Amino acid sequence: MSRLVAVLCALLVLSACAGPDLAKHRPYPRSTIQANAENATETTGVPPTAASADGQPADPAFAPDQLRLVDPCKLLDREVLETFGKPGDVSPTGFSRCSNFMEDRAGKDLAVTVEVGQTMTTELKNADKQLAGLKSYEQTLDNSACFVSVITQEKPALGVTVQIGYKEGDACAPGRKVAESVVKGLKERVAVKSPPKDSLVTIDPCPLPGKPAVEAAVGGNSRQYPYGLHNCSWVGDGKEITLDMRSTFVPPDRKFDAKQVDVDLGGGITAHQLDNSGAYPSCSVKWVQRFNTGEEGEIVEVKSAGPRKSEFDRCATAVAFAKDVAPRIPRG
Repeated sequence: MSRLVAVLCALLVLSACAGPDLAKHRPYPRSTIQANAENATETTGVPPTAASADGQPADPAFAPDQLRLVDPCKLLDREVLETFGKPGDVSPTGFSRCSNFMEDRAGKDLAVTVEVGQTMTTELKNADKQLAGLKSYEQTLDNSACFVSVITQEKPALGVTVQIGYKEGDACAPGRKVAESVVKGLKERVAVKSPPKDSLVTIDPCPLPGKPAVEAAVGGNSRQYPYGLHNCSWVGDGKEITLDMRSTFVPPDRKFDAKQVDVDLGGGITAHQLDNSGAYPSCSVKWVQRFNTGEEGEIVEVKSAGPRKSEFDRCATAVAFAKDVAPRIPRG
C-alpha cells in the first residue's frame, strides 16, 4: 500500500496546519462502513461539559504525564478495526502516533491513524460535537480523509485525533467509532508502556531549560508555547528557540544532512549542527539520545530562528541552549 502511505503522510501534515480550511468541505456520502460504525456516539448542538476549563484534564488518565506513557499502537483495537475490514500491521511514527494500513471488506484501502496529546487550539475553538462525553470536532478532506478530534483538556488545549484515509465512502463514521474506542482505552490504561530510564518519552520539554538559557536565547520577555507532548518553543522580539524530542530514523553514520557540522556539547555528547538560510533563517543542533531497534532512535533537536532582519548568531544561540539542556536529560 505504498501509494496510500504516501497520501496519508501528506494528509497528516494537512491535519496539523490547515485545520480551518479542511472544515469547509462537506462530509462524505454514506456507505456500507456506516452500518458497521453505527454504535459510535455523536451528539450535535449539545455543549459537553466533561472537559475541564480550569487547566485540569477531563480524566486523570488524560494528564500529559500519563499520555506520554501511552503506546499509541495498542490503542488501535484490532477487534474494532475488524468491523471495517481486514487490519494490517501497525506502523508507529514518533512517540505518540500509530497507523494501521488496512483494507475494507471489499479489499479497498483504508488507513487508520491515531495521535495522542495533540495541541487542539483550533479544534477546541470549533468543537461543535460530543463524542464519548467529550467535546469533539471533525474535519473532512473531500474523497480522501476525515479527522475526528476529541478534546481531553482545555488549558492548554490537548486531545486525541483519529484520522481515517478512505476514498470509498464516509470516512468519519469509522473515525468516530475508533475515537470512542481510543478514549475508552486511555481511561482504562490499556496501552501503558514502560520506557527505559534514558528515554525522552517521559520528559516535558517546557520546564527543562534553565531560565538564564531561555533569556539568553530570546530575551527576558519571551512567551512559551508548548506543542503536543514533546515540543516547546520560546518566542521573543525577533527571535525564537524550539526544543523538540522525537523518535525517528537515525542513519547508522548519524549523517542527517551532508552539510551538517559536528559540535561538542560536553559530557561526551556530539551534536550535529545545520545552518539554514532563507526568508526565515534558522540553525538547528540535534543529537542522538539513544538507539532503540534497528535504525530507529530518539533525538533531541534545538532550533534557533528569526526573520532575516533580526541579526544574531543563530548557530551560537542554538549551541548555547543545547549545552544547557543536554546535561539535564538522563543518559544510560
